[in-house]
Amino acid sequence: MLWRNRNPELPKYNLVQLFEREGYTYYRFPKETSLPLERFAMSMGLLERLSSGLSGSEMEQILTEMEKALGAGLSNPKNAAVMATYIHIIRERQNTIVHRDLLLNIAATWVVRSDENPSIINPDIHKKKLEVFEAMAGEGSHAFFTKLDIPALKPLLSISPQDLTVLWEYNLTQIQKLNEALALLTTHREDGQRKRKIV
Repeated sequence: MLWRNRNPELPKYNLVQLFEREGYTYYRFPKETSLPLERFAMSMGLLERLSSGLSGSEMEQILTEMEKALGAGLSNPKNAAVMATYIHIIRERQNTIVHRDLLLNIAATWVVRSDENPSIINPDIHKKKLEVFEAMAGEGSHAFFTKLDIPALKPLLSISPQDLTVLWEYNLTQIQKLNEALALLTTHREDGQRKRKIV
């Protein structure tokens, strides 16, 4: 469908074609062009979060459970242990996980679909791009990510396709393990402070 590729905004940014999929052409910004402000701000936030090894929803879930443990009282040994475990999870993931959901969102921020305005992020198109990239990753293709020119991710972008596939699968496993650990931890927190015995 050629009409999808006739976007008057695209030529203004001198975009580089990456690939075609499902009737759309996908582009990246060239090295010499800075990202428009909205994309730049979102990209910087995602890159910052990438170092934590946690997606925004995972971090929110952990913080909510930590608040509940605090509210129930840390004088209860179970709640103190739960809180310590959450802290351990956060610290451990900082050094071991390159979160795939964040990588997908970074790619969706840097990649422009042929029917979107490069200067803004359309939430509906962003979501559709995430679905397309997820499907591509499931097929073993990471072209949506590896063809980007993101200076902060140069080491990651330069690994072999096989290594990227291994990393991708490892991250999927780690996300599943985190969800299982968070669900288990929730069952160990006690909701009320233990009453002291009066002697």
